[in-house]
Order: sequence, then C-alpha cells, then structure tokens
Amino acid sequence: MVDRFANGDTNNDGDIALDDPAAFHGGDLQGVIDHLDELKEMGVGTIWLSPIFAMRTEKFFGHGAFHGYWVEDFTRVEPRFGDEALLARLSDELHRRGMKLVLDIVLNHVAMDSPRVREQPNWFHGKGPLKDWSDPVQLTTHDVHGLPDLDQSKPAVYDHLLSTSLKWIALARPDGFRLDAVKHIGNDFWARYNGAILEATSPDFMLLGEVLDGDPRQIAQTQRDGKFNAMFDFPLYFSLIDVFCRGQSPAKLGAVFSSDRIYDRPETLVTLLDNHDLPRVVSDCGGDLDKVRQALTFQLTSRGTPAINYGTEAALEGAKEPENRADMRFETQPLRPHIEKLMRLRATHTALKTGAPMLLFASQDRLIYARVDAREVAVIAVNASDAAHNFAFPEALTKARLVDALSGAELAPGAIHLKPRSTSLFILTPNTSVGFADLAATAHAQWKHGTRQREVRFQAEGLKLKKGDEAFIVGSGLEVGVWKPENGLGPLDRHGRLSARLPVASAYELKLVIRAKNGEVRWAEGANTALFVPEGDAPLDVTLSW
Repeated sequence: MVDRFANGDTNNDGDIALDDPAAFHGGDLQGVIDHLDELKEMGVGTIWLSPIFAMRTEKFFGHGAFHGYWVEDFTRVEPRFGDEALLARLSDELHRRGMKLVLDIVLNHVAMDSPRVREQPNWFHGKGPLKDWSDPVQLTTHDVHGLPDLDQSKPAVYDHLLSTSLKWIALARPDGFRLDAVKHIGNDFWARYNGAILEATSPDFMLLGEVLDGDPRQIAQTQRDGKFNAMFDFPLYFSLIDVFCRGQSPAKLGAVFSSDRIYDRPETLVTLLDNHDLPRVVSDCGGDLDKVRQALTFQLTSRGTPAINYGTEAALEGAKEPENRADMRFETQPLRPHIEKLMRLRATHTALKTGAPMLLFASQDRLIYARVDAREVAVIAVNASDAAHNFAFPEALTKARLVDALSGAELAPGAIHLKPRSTSLFILTPNTSVGFADLAATAHAQWKHGTRQREVRFQAEGLKLKKGDEAFIVGSGLEVGVWKPENGLGPLDRHGRLSARLPVASAYELKLVIRAKNGEVRWAEGANTALFVPEGDAPLDVTLSW
C-alpha cells in the first residue's frame, strides 16, 4: 500500500497526519524504490502496488481515501505518489534487479463525487446503491458503497478503460495487473478485456483476479469464463486462518487441495494470509507469532504463488480498516528471518515450486502431505495435537535421504517425528538415478483429475428423521458440496447408509445435514468429522453421528 509503505520524497506529501489512521501518511513511489534491495533480499520477486492513479484525497464520512481505490482520473499518476517518469523509473529499477511489477487496476467504479460523473453521466449505470448482494444483477450494475458504477457495455467506456490500460503498459512496462472488484463486473467484459490485454502483451502477462469467496467453484468459474490467468486463493486463505489461528482441524487444509481439480490450472492460484481488505494475520492469531510462523510455513511451501502483505514481516496488527493498513515498520521485523528462510528454500527446491500435492495422511489433529516432482519430494506436516507423533513414509519414500529443512539436520530415513503443536518441512532426495519420476506422474494425475477412487460406505448414527425429512453428508471437499447442503452427498437411505466413490489421497471435513420437506435445513451439532481416503481396494467404512 503505497501511502503506508515509505515516504521517499517529502516534497509531494500534501496534507498528512501521521496520528490519524484515516489520513494520508506520505508514502510514495520513491519510498518503494528506496527499499527494493531489502525486499529482494527477503525473497520478494514481484511488487504489487495499490492503485497509483489520480484519486479522491478527501475523506468520505470519516473513511480515508489514502488506499487509492477511489480513482478520479485513470489517465494520470496521483501527484502525492509521484509522476509518470517516477513510475517508469520504478519499473526500470525492478527489472534491473530481476524483479517484476504488478499494477492495481480499478475498472468497476470511480470515486464518489468524481467529476467524471458530471462530465460523462451516460458512462454509468445510475441504478443506485447495491442492497441485495445475492442478486447477480444488482451485483454488477449497482453502486458498491456509494461508488458510481461504470457501464462497461458502453463502447465509449470500454474503449476508455482498455486504451488507458494499454497506455500504462506502454509507459510503465508492468508484468501484470491485479484486477479489482471482479465480481462486480460481468465475465463477458472480463473475457473481452483480458483477451485484448494478452493480445497486446504476452501469455505471461499476469491478469490476477480478486473474488473474495471461499467456494473454489466460484473462483474456478470466474477464472475460466473471464479469461484470467491467475486468481487469489481465498478458499485456502479461510482454511489457513481457521486452522492456525482458530484451532480447527488441519484436515480442512487437505480438503482445499483435494478440490484443486476443479481448476483448469491450480498452480496459477495466488495464496495469501492477509491483505489490505482483511484482518492482519497477527491479529487473527491473537498476537501469537508462533502460530503465524506455522501459517507462513504452510503458505510459503504451498502450490501456487505466495503473496505477502507489506508489514507481515514486521508483525503489524489490525483487525479492521484502517488499522490493518498501518504504516510499515522497518526497524523491528520479528517474522522476517522466518520468511527469508522459507523463501530461500522455495527458490532452492523444485518440489516447493512445481511439485504436485499428494496427501499422505489426515485426521482431526494432523495433516501430512507431500509435494512431489521427479527430482525431490517435500513433506509438510501439521501436528495440531498436544502430543508428539511419528509417521512412517509409504514404501516409495522409505529409502530416500531425509533432511529437516527448517533446521538443516539430516535424519534417519523412513519416518518423521512431529513435535506437539508444530508445522514441519522435510526434504527427501532419491538415492538412485531413477528419482521420483513415477511417483511424480502418479501424484500429478491424481491431483489434477482424481481418477483413482475408492468406495466409501457411510453409516449415520442417531438420526431422527420426521416424515418427509432427508439426510445428507455435507463438507469441505468438492464431492461433498463445499458446505452447500444442496450439493452434498445423499440422500441417505432409511437405514442411514450411503455409498460413494471418492478419490484416494483426498481429505474432507464432514457433517450430517437434515433437509425437511419445506426446505428447512438442520445441521448436526458438535465438531466436524475428518475423513482421509487412503489407497486401498476394499471399501472404507465411515461412521457419522448426529
């Protein structure tokens, strides 16, 4: 967030008030340039800037404008941040260091009271405020939080948005766009716009969409229909916070990976622990930095591309806006050493960049999974229990050289020891020239397609069904409805039984749900049930209690 990162040029500050969390604080593009070397040293490869275009600078009913999302003139750089020449210089400095630049592009709306509304009133839908967020028409045509909603179907509006976007590509040579408020514009526009941007640039130009939704089906559908080549992984985000900050079952993380096959390319997901619209992860974890380190360990070793919010390394706190957008702190950065170590490991080990996720074990308090490529295997283990646990590897991994990646210690092959309340990372390298090619091919095919399946026989106990009631199994995986009762497994038969074929090496969290004849839904009380489907030919029997 440019205003909150670093003040490199006090001459462009304008009115600032450092003691006011809703005011401008003086950060600018020069401040970003001044800190590029230390960001690169931490392992950062790409800088995503908050919007840097000419913006409303006055508060709106007490809400600050410093974030930049209230754009008034998309054709100019905000003078508080610099000018076109400085933006071009930032791009040059990044590329000289082998780093990349992503610009935040706001195409849905303009600032409230923007002169554009008076000058071009026919550019806007003019349908008033968005009131029903479940109405798909209102969602894409009404004003979000009082922001005048552009009508991108108008040729003049589309031409302005595309031509100005292409202007910034020519001037600043960015490597991608982060595209704001995706769900508030129809996918027909996104497909047309994204196609035009890729035609003018290259297939590698990142078009990163933001859909703040925990359902992977929604993310995948938007990516496919809107022709985005990257999307934020909010399903994983919600699970990371639930597991590491709120003490929920690590099986929830396995369920996210088990649903990856809904995406055309799950490796294009961008993972996150917090951002400018969310609570700081340190606040979510109640200030417990060990929990945050564990969450970072999982995120920074996951498939996809990790995004780190400025100030995570400094353990900034803030549960809501504008506190979660506090000034960067450079002098004290307690989480930076851990992030640096993980980023070095990610850059060094191919399994952490391109390895296919393969679940090895999941239970109510543990998750162990591997990322497999032909040359090495990384194993990530979460033990949420108060007790230590030992885990023996499957046959294909028993003889490989084994190293605890976070400590650097070499271990006896074949098994790992998991300390209580810990998240661990191990690297396995083969002791033969064959490597892990066969295992990698198997893991990749199962991750993407889930073709190897096993019969699972469910038995529900304690069900009390009234006439017309039906019972379903609903949960956190794709096959069990992603917590949508209407998409769950079922109905169960009159004896509370149901048989289904589920992909092996998959994890789920489950609950029984009763749906009455009138549509009323009742959920089983108590904790979710964790299910792991291991390899095997015989049916797997699972009991669920109401």
